Amino acid sequence: MTVEGVMVSYNYSDDAEHANILTVSASGIKFSKRWVLTHGSILSPLKQANVIKNARGKPILNDEFYDNLPEIYVTCEKVKSKTPNMYENLEILSRERSLNNDADLEHSSYQVRVLTGRICHVWQCPVLDRCVDNILYSWTIGHRDGDVEKQTQLGKALLSVFVLVDLETDNRDFKILRPLSELLDMCQPPPDRGATVDIHSTPFGCEVFLNAVTRGSVCGVVGKRPSLLLTDAATALGSEGGPVFTAGPDNHLVGAVVCSVSWWRGEWVGLTLAAPLKSVLAAKLRVQQPLPARTPPSPLYVRILELVDRSTVLVRCGAAWGAGLYLGGGHVLTCAHVVKHHASHKVSVYCDNVKETAAVRYKTKDDLAYDLALLYVSPAHWRHLLPAVFAEESAQKGESVLAAGFPYFNETNLEELKPTVTSGHVNNVSPSLIQTTCCVQSGFSGGPIFRITKELKVEVLGTIVSNAKTETGASYPYINMAVPTKAFIRLVQHFILERDENVLSQIENKKDMIQSQWRLLPYRSKI
Repeated sequence: MTVEGVMVSYNYSDDAEHANILTVSASGIKFSKRWVLTHGSILSPLKQANVIKNARGKPILNDEFYDNLPEIYVTCEKVKSKTPNMYENLEILSRERSLNNDADLEHSSYQVRVLTGRICHVWQCPVLDRCVDNILYSWTIGHRDGDVEKQTQLGKALLSVFVLVDLETDNRDFKILRPLSELLDMCQPPPDRGATVDIHSTPFGCEVFLNAVTRGSVCGVVGKRPSLLLTDAATALGSEGGPVFTAGPDNHLVGAVVCSVSWWRGEWVGLTLAAPLKSVLAAKLRVQQPLPARTPPSPLYVRILELVDRSTVLVRCGAAWGAGLYLGGGHVLTCAHVVKHHASHKVSVYCDNVKETAAVRYKTKDDLAYDLALLYVSPAHWRHLLPAVFAEESAQKGESVLAAGFPYFNETNLEELKPTVTSGHVNNVSPSLIQTTCCVQSGFSGGPIFRITKELKVEVLGTIVSNAKTETGASYPYINMAVPTKAFIRLVQHFILERDENVLSQIENKKDMIQSQWRLLPYRSKI
């Protein structure tokens, strides 16, 4: 592999006495032996960060800016020489003779090397900057502590910034476009939605986590070029700048992490944002990139996503929105809280460039289990949809599942409206509640939890209702709850066939234990 993940750091002090020296770190991509590409978030504590913010995308070329930047340390895995020399052998022998246990200190996890370099170029990617302005304008970047507004403004200004480090010379006269052109040749177009990717990063600037690998799915692709990738591969602060590879034996470089922690509408998003390097570097080099001729995705994955897309719809009521599951015959199942204000606001259903007004046939009373609603739209407009197939077998603890919903959408571009799909597993199950580790945010409410059977059928196990939220408003997207299909589907199917609305009222489960479970309260009295 000609590229590798590294940790990039420098020492920083915000007082003239240098009494309190901090280490600032991020992840990075080392390539062609000499160069390291990292993300602009590493500059956030420096005064130069405000220069970048005020530059508004203009190139920063003055020498004074670069002369005042700190020396950079690049920590990478130590590679054993193919032909060890005498000095290396003496180093190994010295370590071995001091051992008093069986620990293998020659293991690669104990062997790191630290290189020094200087920042030679900083630039803002216009493709990513437009994405920040048009899509991420209402997001909070980073942890929500301190001055959130100031932090978010700086975070967004640096989100589209990239930093090039030279490990060999301080001479900035070197043509920096040459190494970027080399890196462009090493990159591949990003994979499609549903593909698996690996992220190599060093969270928290800790050498113990050097080049930790996390794996996840591409949940969303923004733009045709594209300009942003969303993946449920887990990362943490300090992962910014880390390389994103396609999963598999070849590990093609496709992107770099630009944001590990973000919030939207007061909720932690729980997805990693990555920039497709092919688009970033092509924009920098002003190379006209054709629309990527991507490797055809697996026909199996395409078929599964098509089944998900053709049964999952977007439901909107006033300012609230969520997902819905198409049952056939114009009936859509969603959450009651999504259409809570249906008496005063129109309910609309969207899918595949079609938008129709829906009538609410049934809605659970507010704040009662199971928080479900049944909608009706004219079936003539929804012949392109497929009725969902419901699982006969109950969910099993530990089994892998998918979740589908609409956390982000553009109402003016319904042609490309597709649900975001995240993966996880069932970590708890009862006859009245399924808990999963799928990444679930606002916009997933009413969406389905899918199982892929051994026969490769796509079945619905449950309907997503909520994720966990504290009294302070902090939201945990990887802890979420769904109503098992078996708790309601017979009653809904009976109504569709017989039109007996009295049947639907039985969905409202009034048992104290069930209500306590859904309020996350103890089952038994403390008296």
